[in-house]
Amino acid sequence: MKGIMQEALLRWLLNGKPQQAMLYDGQDDEALLRGHMITAGLAVPGDSLTVTRQGDTWQVSTPGAIARKALEELQPLESRCSIRMAELNALCDQVMALDNSAGLHSILLSDGDKTVIGRDVGRHNALDKAVGKAVQCGLRLENAVLCSSGRLSLEMFSKAAYAGIPILSTRKQIGSLCIEYAERMNIAVCRTGSEPACFSAQWRIL
Repeated sequence: MKGIMQEALLRWLLNGKPQQAMLYDGQDDEALLRGHMITAGLAVPGDSLTVTRQGDTWQVSTPGAIARKALEELQPLESRCSIRMAELNALCDQVMALDNSAGLHSILLSDGDKTVIGRDVGRHNALDKAVGKAVQCGLRLENAVLCSSGRLSLEMFSKAAYAGIPILSTRKQIGSLCIEYAERMNIAVCRTGSEPACFSAQWRIL
């Protein structure tokens, strides 16, 4: 219906155990779940997850025991990924040009060869979808640039850090804790637009 934001509940099990249902837009279920497993620190991009649907419930199975590390336990990224600010600006232009009248947030991921976009009613779900799509199509997250249509908070940074994404950008606000953790982890956090700035790992922006 025009003018109404579409919402749905995604019900799922992890290794047979019920998980909290996710509020989302009803699209890209599998990408959302695959991405969420990675950005929540429950899996890494190379893991072989089994994701199937049974009725109105999704089943996610992992190949081994889950050992989630705290964000503070993650090692600084070793990726040498870098990008020119002009190119980063152009990628952010793509995100900001998307129609947001449906109440959706958007995340773009690009490794220079492949590009995916995740969209959802929540910024965190949009990021999860983008990561899930990246894994499905073979996009190299360790060489990826993330562009967000919304602000970058510590929550968003945490998800990107678990996925191993080295460059994050937005036209909107950036949280102070996001910058603090980015400096620890060798991740660039940038604002693009009329007054571009890189607040951490400045060497990544040429």
